[in-house]
Amino acid sequence: MHADFPPVEALARVFAGRAPVQFVRARPRRSRRAPLDARALYDARITIDRAVPTRERSWHDLMNALVWGAFPRAKLALHARQHRAIAERLTPGTRTLPPTRTRELDALALLDEGGVALLAQDPQATHEALATKRGEVLRAHIASGAADAVVFGHAIYESLALGVAPAVVAGLALPRDKGEDLASNADRALATAIQDEGMLRSPDELTRVDLREIRASSCIRRLSRQ
Repeated sequence: MHADFPPVEALARVFAGRAPVQFVRARPRRSRRAPLDARALYDARITIDRAVPTRERSWHDLMNALVWGAFPRAKLALHARQHRAIAERLTPGTRTLPPTRTRELDALALLDEGGVALLAQDPQATHEALATKRGEVLRAHIASGAADAVVFGHAIYESLALGVAPAVVAGLALPRDKGEDLASNADRALATAIQDEGMLRSPDELTRVDLREIRASSCIRRLSRQ
């Protein structure tokens, strides 16, 4: 195990097999006087170049890499959709991004940073438990075995690593396949939901969850020396 932050080049070890992306050192911020190159934006570099810009010694970016190792299909789907949603708003020659995000981009960012997948054989029943916005109802629902909560958002992992309460945690009910392990199930179900253009059109589709109220699983892999 690393005794300190691993170098960016070592982060490819989060993947069990062939790496779907490479982690590369983040570039300095561009000059605002230069025209905006849509292909150089964060989501575009991931989607087109399969390169994840990563800052050295950043808890946020380290946790993001670990989430990539556990949920590669979902992460690829998320950044591809964000790339499309951003690129279609840009006009030739523009120097800045639009000042506000769309509701769709808000939903995708919320899922990326603070998402929790609630895997259930009856997702509608789990959605109804979420919709009550009562912690004891959701806690009892999960404790009964009706759903499994899997942490996806890398900002949640960052907060837990730093010993602070996560700023935002948002739950999304998805189908559970008992034939899959939790990480693979969450990865596939999240990717399917993200690729469905009829879903995640608004952050209202995600429901605030208090992690202290539920038992949630972490599926991120630790970095190990080879």
